[in-house]
Amino acid sequence: MQRLNDAERALKASTAVNGQWSGALLLGPHFAVLQGHAGATGAHAHYAHQVLLAETGQWTVENENGLQCGARLLLPSFQSHAVRTVPLRGCTVWIEPSHVDLQKLQTQLPLLPCDPQALLPCLSALVARAPLDRRLQAALDALDARLPERIAAPAIAAAAHLSESQLHRRFQQDLAVSLRGLVLWRRLRQALVQVIEGHSLTSSAHAAGFADLAHFSRSLRRMFGVQAGHLASLHLQHYRGD
Repeated sequence: MQRLNDAERALKASTAVNGQWSGALLLGPHFAVLQGHAGATGAHAHYAHQVLLAETGQWTVENENGLQCGARLLLPSFQSHAVRTVPLRGCTVWIEPSHVDLQKLQTQLPLLPCDPQALLPCLSALVARAPLDRRLQAALDALDARLPERIAAPAIAAAAHLSESQLHRRFQQDLAVSLRGLVLWRRLRQALVQVIEGHSLTSSAHAAGFADLAHFSRSLRRMFGVQAGHLASLHLQHYRGD
């Protein structure tokens, strides 16, 4: 990976990139893959680890360390970043931290193929971690069962036979995210599926439990650095590995 001077030259030499995203968004258990064109973004941070793979060209990303460019980049969970330039051909991967070992992901990064048919089995193997603690899994099951309705911490804690303080502590220790943060992540995932399937932005926001379109739009910009309309050209596919 090259930094600073080389990255700055690449950024200045590039043409402006359209913010529109296009291609296929493949949703798997605990990960998603965008195969196609991911437009440039504003500064944002999200729960998932993000992997950027280029088949032709390279990515340029700006984070707290400055500019980075390369054909393979790993952006850890909640690291603020902005995608400045994108390759002609590449793919973007998001993986939930609770289901992948970051060090193992870093080690495998140079070996990950850009072709989705070869990449998806690799991702399935990476997320095949040991099962979560049964109480934590019960909490996640209760959370998913209640979405898109309002999620109350006492109800989730009771379903997992934990106190509220224990619940919040287990989320931070085992999932590296707060209960509120994970709920927002799951709501965004639901809303994005609705948008890509062709539903209006307003109905997608309500279907995922957001108070209104403005709430959905703010959350999307904060976590992905884009407007919801930029995602309307994506084609949704579900990957179950079977």
